[in-house]
Amino acid sequence: MSSKLLTQTILWLSIGFALVLFSTPLMAADNNTIRSSKSITFKESLDPGKQTKEELLERATIDSMSPLNKQGYRTESMVMAAHVSSTEYSEHGEITVYDAVTKLISDFDYDGYYHRYSVAIDADTIYETSYIYVRLYLSYEGGPWNYYASSDNYHIHGDSELDTFVIETELADGYPPGYYDVRIELYDADNDGWLTSYGPYDDASLSALPLEDSYRDDPHHSVIYPVETEVVVAAHGGSIGWLMITLPLLLVTTRMLAKQSRIMGIIDQAR
Repeated sequence: MSSKLLTQTILWLSIGFALVLFSTPLMAADNNTIRSSKSITFKESLDPGKQTKEELLERATIDSMSPLNKQGYRTESMVMAAHVSSTEYSEHGEITVYDAVTKLISDFDYDGYYHRYSVAIDADTIYETSYIYVRLYLSYEGGPWNYYASSDNYHIHGDSELDTFVIETELADGYPPGYYDVRIELYDADNDGWLTSYGPYDDASLSALPLEDSYRDDPHHSVIYPVETEVVVAAHGGSIGWLMITLPLLLVTTRMLAKQSRIMGIIDQAR
């Protein structure tokens, strides 16, 4: 192997090693990002209007949750489990979800992934009225369910369509771009007892929503992202420090090898 080829090989191996040192904490930081979002709920028949919803979301409390769980599988990912769940629903048919509709609302950078969306739920009861609330879950590309929002308590009346209620959510952080499924769980507002569940196998509108958090949904994100990433990584164990140590070593090694290469060239010419 010539001196020049040896120099290039060592240089590329050193750069690859430095990149591994730098990227591993970045991936760990992304996987450990605390999730945050905020939601508002309202009756569909009493939609407050765009401006009011903007103001309500602005004032809404931000909910911070554990990092998004993307590892593993969810039970109803199997066809057999879906059939079992459907049977269970029919046995607990006092409260059912007649229909659910999702609406994608905001995509600032026009990449096809939305950070704001809504879920409208039309639940029916065999009684004249029932008092319920909803818990919502997201599944990242077939992974486990992650809780993200709850509705207010609502009265539903028989099979009326006028009691449909909406949960509008803004994902703030901790949700990478991808396709998310939604799971709806209904609970008794008087005793918190589980009533029924409704998900992507029941309604296609709850399947494969293109979502991401508002941190990533930024038209200038691609420009400022490297700078913001460096700040975050420095706060998670000093990856920048490793890079600052590694780069000078690479420069010194490269200069020494280049000098050695020149000396070997002179010796070869002398021969």
